[in-house]
Amino acid sequence: HTQVIALADKVVDAVKSGAIKRFVVMAGCDGRHASRQYYTDVAEALPQDTVILTAGCAKYRYNKLALGDIGGIPRVLDAGQCNDSYSLAVIAMKLQEVFGLADINDLPISYDIAWYEQKAVTVLLALLYLGVKGIRLGPTLPEFLTPNVAAAIIEKFDLKGIGTVAADVEAMMLGN
Repeated sequence: HTQVIALADKVVDAVKSGAIKRFVVMAGCDGRHASRQYYTDVAEALPQDTVILTAGCAKYRYNKLALGDIGGIPRVLDAGQCNDSYSLAVIAMKLQEVFGLADINDLPISYDIAWYEQKAVTVLLALLYLGVKGIRLGPTLPEFLTPNVAAAIIEKFDLKGIGTVAADVEAMMLGN
């Protein structure tokens, strides 16, 4: 979170002015399966007024793309490895505090998490613990979730799998 904290005043001003409309947390694990191209395609499809907050090896799908900046703020802010995903929660909680919001889900943040192994599941559990809703998890939902546990998490937290890039980007920009 050091990179974002260093830019905190600029980020807050950019959100208040409307220069930054949304943040998308794209964090987690990567793999070689073709379905993981989804994350590169999402990064390329996001509007120019969107900032990606990332941690973990999934970032290698998009951190070399020429996504530019918003008023000197890079459009990809990197918190580090999967183990550093805590920083993304710190950023969200700090933004919640700065904007005086009672609910973390009122922030202009969407979550599009790539999972491949246990570390990304830990990221998911931390977000659920904070009460974050509407998380996209892909490229598939974990198979170790029993149908009853999956149904409970989906119902309580609006957890969803990824869909098409176009549909997911549109939904995220609408806050869904």
